[in-house]
Amino acid sequence: MAERGGQAAAFGFQYQYLVTLEELLATAEGLRPGVRAALIEPTCTIGGAVHDTDAIDFDLVGDGRSPVLAAQVKSGGPGTELSAPAAFAVLVRMIKARPRAKTYSLITNMRLHAKAVHLNRLLGLTDPEELRLKLATLLERSPKQEENMHSLSHDELLRLSRARIVPDSREPHELREHLRERIRRFRSKQRSGLGLRSAGRMTNHLVSEIFRRACGEFDGVLTLDEFRSELLTESTHLAHDLGNFDWGIMVGPVPSQPDLPRPELLARMHRALTESPEDRVVRSCAVLGLSGIGKTSAAAAYAHDVADSYDQIFWLDAESDAALVASYRILHDWLAPQHEQASMDSGVLQNRVRSLLSALPGRWLMVVDNASDRRRLLPWLPTSGRGQVIITSTNQSSWATHPRRVNVAQLTTDEAVSLVRLRLSADDVLWSETHEQAATELVRNLEHWPLAIELACGYLAGCGLGLAEVPRYLEIIRGRALDDEQSVPPDYPRTLVAAILVALQRIGRAAKDEREQDTSSAALASIITASYMASRQIPLQLLVAAAVLSKESVLRSGLKGPMVMVESPGNSLSVLEIHRALRSESLVQRGEPLSAGAPHRQDGPDHNHELDETISINEIVQHVVRGRLEGSGDMERILSRAAFHTQGWLAEFIDNEDEHRMHQLVPHAQSLAGHALRLGISSDDLAVLYGNLGGAHFRTGSLDEARICFESELAILMARTVPAPVLELKTRVPLVDLMRKQGARLDELVPNLKRIRELALQIAESRPADVVNAVANVLAMLRTATHREVPGEPVARLVTDLRALAERLPTTAVSEFLADIERITQALSDKKLPDHEIEQRCRTLLDDPRLPVVLRINVIALLAEALAFQKCWAGTEAELAKLATFATTSKLDPMPIATAVHNVGLQVGMAFIQNDIAARPVLRKLVEIINHPDGERLAREPDQPLKLLVLRLLGAVDRGDRTEIKALLAALKAADKSLLNAAHEIGWRLIASVAAMTATAALSD
Repeated sequence: MAERGGQAAAFGFQYQYLVTLEELLATAEGLRPGVRAALIEPTCTIGGAVHDTDAIDFDLVGDGRSPVLAAQVKSGGPGTELSAPAAFAVLVRMIKARPRAKTYSLITNMRLHAKAVHLNRLLGLTDPEELRLKLATLLERSPKQEENMHSLSHDELLRLSRARIVPDSREPHELREHLRERIRRFRSKQRSGLGLRSAGRMTNHLVSEIFRRACGEFDGVLTLDEFRSELLTESTHLAHDLGNFDWGIMVGPVPSQPDLPRPELLARMHRALTESPEDRVVRSCAVLGLSGIGKTSAAAAYAHDVADSYDQIFWLDAESDAALVASYRILHDWLAPQHEQASMDSGVLQNRVRSLLSALPGRWLMVVDNASDRRRLLPWLPTSGRGQVIITSTNQSSWATHPRRVNVAQLTTDEAVSLVRLRLSADDVLWSETHEQAATELVRNLEHWPLAIELACGYLAGCGLGLAEVPRYLEIIRGRALDDEQSVPPDYPRTLVAAILVALQRIGRAAKDEREQDTSSAALASIITASYMASRQIPLQLLVAAAVLSKESVLRSGLKGPMVMVESPGNSLSVLEIHRALRSESLVQRGEPLSAGAPHRQDGPDHNHELDETISINEIVQHVVRGRLEGSGDMERILSRAAFHTQGWLAEFIDNEDEHRMHQLVPHAQSLAGHALRLGISSDDLAVLYGNLGGAHFRTGSLDEARICFESELAILMARTVPAPVLELKTRVPLVDLMRKQGARLDELVPNLKRIRELALQIAESRPADVVNAVANVLAMLRTATHREVPGEPVARLVTDLRALAERLPTTAVSEFLADIERITQALSDKKLPDHEIEQRCRTLLDDPRLPVVLRINVIALLAEALAFQKCWAGTEAELAKLATFATTSKLDPMPIATAVHNVGLQVGMAFIQNDIAARPVLRKLVEIINHPDGERLAREPDQPLKLLVLRLLGAVDRGDRTEIKALLAALKAADKSLLNAAHEIGWRLIASVAAMTATAALSD
């Protein structure tokens, strides 16, 4: 009893001080005018009051400590009730203890008795005698309080009419959450952010300050100024206490804060996002306007302006489907780092990220930049959670029915002139009336278009004369505007297009100057190449290499992988100078590093960080450049060279398992491929680009996208006038593997398999290594496929022919590895070798550093099976732990892991039936792999979901988790167990039966 009493007292004090804090917050917010301080647990009397130190828990006082509010806090445990007599007794003590208080509050979390509710209504009566009569009736069954009431004077009854009972039904955790949010809102309005953890820390700190006063420190006085000072503690101090900031965290390539303020535009965005908010319903607004009008800048300005109001701000690029997928993968990696860059198709990725966002306890803002198609974007947008979404788009018709639209117009004259002044007015130059007039004339002619003004300022700054050059510049662009009137896109000002062309012309003229020829020519070629890539995060080294290095020169050099232009005195081309030339004309902007958003990746010591430098380019600039070029330029050479270098980068990232950078490059590869298709251009380099793009999709589980790429590559190759058997062979092999993974039957693969045989025979003498590797991969795929499906006569004949071909050709390291793996697999199946010998063969393979990662996974899986057959459970668990790492982070085919889970699961299930306790840790590791969010990828065959369900049920029984046992047992009873009717499934039938009986017994205990 003593312990429970102590707990009740502690709860009462906690509740009292939280309520005190709430009243102080209301005061700081201006809801209690005239209050200057709080007196906590006051012991002194004020103005002729009755000395009753327990009557008041805290006072809110004004100047001269005149009481504004006197409060008493009464708490009780669950189900306790406050009666009318008890409440009346407390109120009478309060009005006698503070006769001069303006108001009185009895705050309680106890449930009010019906008569206490009636008492609260009576307190609103303004006639003292009427109040006395009503109270006499209410209190007639409480003689003591009825007598107490009759003793009240006229003045005391007037004071009583200023008292109220304030019921509070909130649980302590709800009150704390309410206070945290209220503190965050208060600090946010003062431009001092706060995250969830820091808000909790701040709440505890303020309660401790109240507690100190309650203990008599500072005479119990907490002034409003002191409270505000504590409430607005410097953000850096809070972050230092926590170890980091937990609010205003920006994720993704968020642009820097624009230096031109547009307050009216930001106010409209704020209203669209905050009017009539609904709890946990994501509100969005569409920021619409043409390219170069300032949509992205407005979104970035808003994100920086309100950063203190959010825990996290996410920036997503939605220029293309590939860019959106890459952005969502970065977001997924941030939200769920324990499942770093897990392989998943776009549908799984959508659902996973939406679920993670809806579960976030703090507030978040998402900016989806450059979204063209509303219909395609909507499935990606979160609908539930404590967040808001800003969408920027040039496609105004697609977003015409969106309920909250913010249209971005040209700059006002004042804003436009301010932009010119920011760009051209040096600190040591006074801004004169002449400057003002020249700037006004410039922006008027440029129709107040932000991008046009930036381009003009770049030109004027480059001339060195600044605003003095405005008349000549305007004359130039007027002439260009008239000359190129037909090339102006609808709704864009002619002067914007003219400004772009003038900037390009300046670079072109510089290319004719011997001193700047190399740099300027490369800059011009780079801007042309950039116009066919995605507009954001274009790798600078890739761009320059594609602009100046021919395929032939790269092949002659013998270099592999991404080409990096090294800065050296002997190199006439400087990437930094090319970058400077482009930026000086305001044609491009510095982009976020290619590695941005991948905080959990640790680059090796050999990684060249120059690969991460990127630029971004405005879409209207790309449009104008393409429009000028496509009538006369050598488009096949330009796109083929860009494709050659891009596919080289893709291959490098794929080979290095660098999924993050691979995804960042996919939008550029897709953009190049899309423009080539639009222009009817095909080449071997574009075909290879399609192949590597397909490989990127294949590795991340996007099988439909991968198939489109492989078939596009094949279409280009088949349209060649001169056959390309090597490229065709390298295309058909992964295509066959992909078709099988999509569920194609063996007989559906026959046409492709026959063609693979023909190609292999055709080039066996000239390209033996390519043929051996291709044949080995096909045979490995068929070996796995024929375990599940009996091959027909055509497939069996093809297998025989391919094996015969492989036997007469010299082997390669890959083909030898594949042959060893096939022999080990066969040995595990037919038991012609002892398990310990199979184990040794696996370990020998794993000791070979040349073994590729994808094959290493196969061998680890086979080793786990060999150990399980020997009942070496500790060793089995160790190998499964390695597979678990691949299962949670792998970009590769999950089939070897699925096979290991199946075969080891059978052995562990039988051990469970035999009550072999040593096998239990292996069962737990299997369930860990199965229960991972990507575990569904392990269930590729019809019977595998049922077998995985049985293992999960055994795991639940092992843990004694009754809730999960009940759910899984119900699922097992409802499952189609005829899937286990085959004779060879007798072991799984037995395990399923025993699992059901064991689970039923566990529930009955």
